[in-house]
Amino acid sequence: MKKTINIQRAQAWAGESFATTAVSLAIAYSGVAMAQSQHTDNFNTVVITGKTDSLTQASMESAKDNVKTIPGGASVVDLNQVREGRQSTWSDSLGLAPGVFIQDRFGSEEARISIRGSALSRTYHSFGTKVMQDGVPINYADGFFDMQTVDPNASRYVEVLRGPNATTYGATTLGGAINFVAPTGYSSPATVARVEAGSFGYNKVFGSTAGVMKPAANGAPVWDHYVAASQTQQDGFRDHAQMENQKLLGNFGVKVNRDVESRFYVAAIRSRTQIPGYLTKAELAQDPTQANSSTVGGVYPYRVDANRRRDVDAQRVANKTMMRDGNTVYEFAAYAMNYSLWHPIDSIVEQNAKTQGGHFKVTQRGEKHEWSFAYLPSFGSTQGTSKPSNSQGVATGAPTSVYDQQSKNNSFFVESKYKLSAQTTWVSALQYDSAQRKVQDTVLASNNMNHTFSQWSPRVGLLHDLTPHHQLFASISRNFEAPVFGLAGTTTLANQAQSGTTFELGSRGDAQLGKHRYGWDATYYRAQLRNEFQTSCANPPGCTSATTQNIPHTLHQGLELGGSHVYDQQVESRVALLYSRFTFQDNAYYGNNTMPGFPPLLMRGEVLYRFGAEVNGKPEFYAGPKLEWSPRAAPMDNTNSLYNDAYAVWGFKAGQAMSKTWSWFADARNLANKKYAGTTNIAASYSTTNKTTLAAYYPGDGRSLYVGLEAKFD
Repeated sequence: MKKTINIQRAQAWAGESFATTAVSLAIAYSGVAMAQSQHTDNFNTVVITGKTDSLTQASMESAKDNVKTIPGGASVVDLNQVREGRQSTWSDSLGLAPGVFIQDRFGSEEARISIRGSALSRTYHSFGTKVMQDGVPINYADGFFDMQTVDPNASRYVEVLRGPNATTYGATTLGGAINFVAPTGYSSPATVARVEAGSFGYNKVFGSTAGVMKPAANGAPVWDHYVAASQTQQDGFRDHAQMENQKLLGNFGVKVNRDVESRFYVAAIRSRTQIPGYLTKAELAQDPTQANSSTVGGVYPYRVDANRRRDVDAQRVANKTMMRDGNTVYEFAAYAMNYSLWHPIDSIVEQNAKTQGGHFKVTQRGEKHEWSFAYLPSFGSTQGTSKPSNSQGVATGAPTSVYDQQSKNNSFFVESKYKLSAQTTWVSALQYDSAQRKVQDTVLASNNMNHTFSQWSPRVGLLHDLTPHHQLFASISRNFEAPVFGLAGTTTLANQAQSGTTFELGSRGDAQLGKHRYGWDATYYRAQLRNEFQTSCANPPGCTSATTQNIPHTLHQGLELGGSHVYDQQVESRVALLYSRFTFQDNAYYGNNTMPGFPPLLMRGEVLYRFGAEVNGKPEFYAGPKLEWSPRAAPMDNTNSLYNDAYAVWGFKAGQAMSKTWSWFADARNLANKKYAGTTNIAASYSTTNKTTLAAYYPGDGRSLYVGLEAKFD
């Protein structure tokens, strides 16, 4: 059936849509469910909904239902919405997720990511968040993770559980957990092919195949499979910013019967990334495409143009098995990962990291009570060397560090959800974590250490359904995070675990008012931290030596707001607004200064006009503007002596679902060609430096255009 609209009316409603969304606490989010399920007053059913018929891989609908049982910040990002534009980086996928701060670094897959100020001073090779593919961690055993090891194109949705709300995955860190969930043979089209190309030599080819073996008449086990592969290349907006990677991911399931299923996961990643380095503010204004002069030139014996690079090879295998016995579900998992890193920077770092782990979980649902228990062990080792370099990627002498880093982690948690009434649920949980960090360095004995960190982390929360579509929640939880190892083998001076207490209060839901449909996700949090990991001076006030140290007392608080507004399926707006205030607390040197590295206010949003014949339940054409706005300058050091300027960049995207099979998109970014720093280096103090010659700015990409074509065949 052909559907037409009045263009002027659409434009009028577009303005109203965006404004109403922003003002109404609807603000932000792409992934919150636009329609909640009807209220139930018991836990007596293990819900498997949606197209999927898999026990081991929850459907997106089930994941959204699970969010409603969490008394804190949590959301689900529907990647089908993301695929209406370029989908290459984590920023593409998570840019509109409530509470997630993420900024591309030189347009590559490696981004700066932080949730609630996690890894606040870290601009690369991040930590502070448990990152998973299909519920299986991709973090090193000590907590570090590399973004190159995930392909968002091979995911159906993303769970974002902020802060200690990730208990179900054994995460009590400040950042919580991010879980990329792939399709299975049950939930994916038989074949998907997607091609993207655009500015700065960017091109990406993605393909997947999936299927389910028809069950035999004798009731034999049923197999399904999903396999995806991709290749991505780019020259980069800046000089010396080339990137190339190849990725292969797959899962293979066997359903023994309706109550028993086992799924095997495999992944192989090859990533090659040049690092253009930081610029001075004058260089940023003059020519943001240039590279830092220290990053270019040089030849390594077996690699050309090798200086200032980050090359990663990774392999991962895993298994997850689930068994259902009435209202009880048992889940077993095991995984093994191998990472190889070659990284010439100021020194030449070579590492090989191996991580193994798994989990055992049991969940039982009754009429009014649900409880779960889990044990999550992991362990791993990283062998590596650090060699002096001539700043051209060439080793100039014997290793300065030859190390073996050992990590062991054991986590136990128990959680109870009890329905006080048909509308109110009490949630309580208790987790115990024990983490060992051990280093043996045969060259630099001062690196040697052997510490064990442990903590009990309780959590209580309350959920109340005002209506079947409007929920209030509150909780108080303990945070815990053991230190990570230094990148080049040295341990940090952060020799104590980071801990704290987080309070949350919020609301989520959706509402239909005539032709208007609203969705919202709003959370206020306040985290009082002890021993936070932060770049700091070892000898203030001179600040001649800075490294990651424990800061005795800090305060993180903010608003994570998200929302959506749809008018008559014709005009759709989505907005994500993040307000953050992170401060030192009565610090001996930094007082109550604002902690650096995070914009006080960040807004991302888009408005799409949809028109034409309906395809897959939506008008076939879409087009509209999008905006990223940081209206206030952000401090770059602990002394608040240097700030990154405010900025606003806007773009436009359009596309069409030509049929159930074919679709295309065009995604234009930074149309005004704004010169700005998307992220900056973080330091203890810039007060004693010459700020005009200070190289601390990473330029955001200039004006660009990306186009794509996708085909799906069932």
